Amino acid sequence: MTAVPIPGISAKRAAVILDVTPRYVDRLVSDGKLPKAVRHAKAGLDRNVVERVSLDRMRPGRPHRYWATSREAAEILDLTRKKVGVLAALGQVPAVRHRRRWYFRRHQLEVVANAREAMKWADT
Repeated sequence: MTAVPIPGISAKRAAVILDVTPRYVDRLVSDGKLPKAVRHAKAGLDRNVVERVSLDRMRPGRPHRYWATSREAAEILDLTRKKVGVLAALGQVPAVRHRRRWYFRRHQLEVVANAREAMKWADT
C-alpha cells in the first residue's frame, strides 16, 4: 500500500479497522506497534498504517468486519472470484494487494454493489 498519509483517525475508528477494542489500540500505540502520525493528538493515527497492521494481523478463515476476501467480495458483488480479481487488477473495484492476495474494504464493496443494482434498475 503506497499512499499519502491521512492523519487523524481516532482509536475508535482504528479499532473497527483492526477488529479489536479501542483499549487494545491504545495498547498497540503505547507498545510502539502502531505509531501516531500526529504526536499527542487524540485523533492522530495514520489510516494507511492502521490498515497495513490490520492486514498483517488477519488470519485465514476468520471473518473480518472491515476487510473482505476475494471469495466474500464475489458473493457481495454476485460475481465469480476470478472476475473480482480481474476487476481489482484493472482498478475497477477498490482493493488492496497484500501478500499476493486481494482484500476489499467492505463498505466500498457495498457502494459498488448498490451502484451495480441501481444500474440494473435503470436499464429496465
